[in-house]
Order: sequence, then structure tokens, then C-alpha cells
Amino acid sequence: MAVAQERITEHDVVALRSAVGKWPAGTEGTIVSERGAFKLIEVADDLGQMLDLISVAEPELDLVWSSARRSLVQQSGS
Repeated sequence: MAVAQERITEHDVVALRSAVGKWPAGTEGTIVSERGAFKLIEVADDLGQMLDLISVAEPELDLVWSSARRSLVQQSGS
């Protein structure tokens, strides 16, 4: 049975599937704005200070934490 992929929305935490600019695959950030298929992601340091804002197409992102469910998301194969 196929499982539908959860939609990524504002305030979700995501990980990059591949490198974007200086940020390697696996870098995590928070969705701060949605522009259609593209998401504006804030990359921050361990103290919460913003390091960068990047725009990434939703298919290039993995959902890590869902703000709607207020919980971590189980990745397929995990």
C-alpha cells in the first residue's frame, strides 16, 4: 500500500536532499515562507541565529519535523 507524502508547510523543519549553494545535502532549516512549489528556508546556527535564506523546490526537501503534528517525521527506510 502506498503512503502519501506529507505536504511541507510554513514552520516545518526540512533537510536538503542535495547541495544548495554552500549548504551540503542534509543541511536542516525552517520553512519561513511558501512561494508555490518553492519554499524559503532559514538556515540557522545552534543558537538560532540566521545564517542564510535559500529558496528550494519542494521535491528537493525531506520533512524532518512537522509543525502541524508537532512531532518528528519518520523517514521511509528508517
